[in-house]
Amino acid sequence: MYMIKVNEIYEVELEANIPIVMRDGVTLLADIYYPKGEGTFPVLLMRSPYDKQHSEFMSYLHPEWYARQGYIVVTQDSRGKFASDGEFNPFHYERQDGIDTIEFVRKLPRSNGKVGMYGFSYVGATQLHPAVENPEGLTAIAPAFTNDGYYEDWSYKNGATHLAFLQSWSAFLSLDQAMRKGKPEAARKLMKINTTINEEYDHLPLTDHPLIDRDITSFYYEWLSHPTFDDYWKKWHLGGKYKQLNIPSLHIGGWYDIFIEGTIRNYTGISKLNKNQKLVIGPWYHMPWTNFVGDIYFGEEANNVVDEIQVRWYDHWLKGEDNGIMDEPPVSIFVMGENKWRQEQEWPLARTQYTPYYIHSKGRANSLNGDGSLDRKTPTEEIPDIYVYNPLDPVPSVGGHSCCNAALTPMGPKDQRIIEGRNDVMVYTSDVLTEDLEVTGPVEAVIYASSSANDTDFTVKLVDVHPDGMAINLLEGIQRASYRDSNENPTPITPGEIYEYRFHVGNTSNLFKKGHKIRIEVSSSNFPAFDVNLNSFRIDKHGTYADSKLATQKIYHDEQHPTHLILPIIPR
Repeated sequence: MYMIKVNEIYEVELEANIPIVMRDGVTLLADIYYPKGEGTFPVLLMRSPYDKQHSEFMSYLHPEWYARQGYIVVTQDSRGKFASDGEFNPFHYERQDGIDTIEFVRKLPRSNGKVGMYGFSYVGATQLHPAVENPEGLTAIAPAFTNDGYYEDWSYKNGATHLAFLQSWSAFLSLDQAMRKGKPEAARKLMKINTTINEEYDHLPLTDHPLIDRDITSFYYEWLSHPTFDDYWKKWHLGGKYKQLNIPSLHIGGWYDIFIEGTIRNYTGISKLNKNQKLVIGPWYHMPWTNFVGDIYFGEEANNVVDEIQVRWYDHWLKGEDNGIMDEPPVSIFVMGENKWRQEQEWPLARTQYTPYYIHSKGRANSLNGDGSLDRKTPTEEIPDIYVYNPLDPVPSVGGHSCCNAALTPMGPKDQRIIEGRNDVMVYTSDVLTEDLEVTGPVEAVIYASSSANDTDFTVKLVDVHPDGMAINLLEGIQRASYRDSNENPTPITPGEIYEYRFHVGNTSNLFKKGHKIRIEVSSSNFPAFDVNLNSFRIDKHGTYADSKLATQKIYHDEQHPTHLILPIIPR
């Protein structure tokens, strides 16, 4: 898809552990890779809590590779991590430390004064937050696989906790903290916990986890103490700051990434107000970025092309090369199913036909063996489907959009038939498609449901059913009933009352090929991707299994309550 034209390959020299003093006197250490050659060079900066010597090598090429292309590359340990001084407190200092570091690196010997930043996940956010202040020298950024904040689609989703991600990420972040806090005896234990944290996802209460040390990993408990979108989270939310983000930005994401919704919100929000924004979305999950994701091989076109794209991006913005990258359409998407890249002028696509797909049954859509169906016809008089949700026996997560290690968290496209045999999973399947059907864009759910509980969850899944029966998940959504109107002020529901739950499921791009079927699953749990709802209204995270209750759920699909998904159909 993208190829770079290499004009010159430089030899590289490394200066390690260079001190950079922040405004409050804390010293952060950085490694600097200098290309050997005459003249000045632009700077590429990565600020990471994951060890500057590693520099997110699981997905990017090594910093020396970038330096060979004619860049001074600076990789810095975040405050309180690895070689840097200070206390690590996720999110809190990244804006000011980023600004101070940019000021330092733009004045490096042989720097041409132009600074670009790159990195993904947390390291994508360490670009966006200083960029809000437009510091002198910062010329372009490439935030990848990151979000527009740390509440929705990071720590929580429509009220549910991103359980597997928060617990496994917290365990990973703690690995170097034991040594820093003078607890070397805890280091080996933490290494073991990092690879076995999934064995304790079912522990309750969440606020007293046996494998997450309150001293070493206090931030995990801090996040749980803010289960609503309050002022704690709002100070880092970028949604109201898009006008200030007028730096050229290359937004990169993956269809199965946990942060894909935030990546898209960043692009669409900023591009409405500022020019020079680009969006690239491959078929990948959080990491690594390869052509084989979960159970699906997406072909050679799905190879990792991010390094090549970034060099073209920075050759243009930092070196002034007219390489044509800004003449191309701003949006590049990988269409799964067709397994090809395509460039577009906008997102969502202007030619989208938003089409409701309604669920139907004769009252027993329970499991793959039920009578659930799916089509574009509005339902008339149909009886609701009914199932029992038991928090002690939640529907297991099979693949999905969690993060960040597929061995520990549910990630990527997986065959869903293993859970579609459960009676607490409602299955609605279309007829066999007689022609290809492309779904590209945002998918919305409108669910009419009642519960015997005063709080519960409703989950939705969009699935591509192959001719051999393999059922591959494309999107998974969840709505905590008490958060149906607001992430700021949750309220209980009235048992037995029918509510409309209207929520965003996610963005995707998939070609449902001729001979395939479209399937929608509805249930009330997706564990451990999300925490289980105990079916008892509470805002705090102190609930235990003693608080668990069964809930009888009804999914309505009649003329007054037409449950459906709105699919973004692209004419072909």
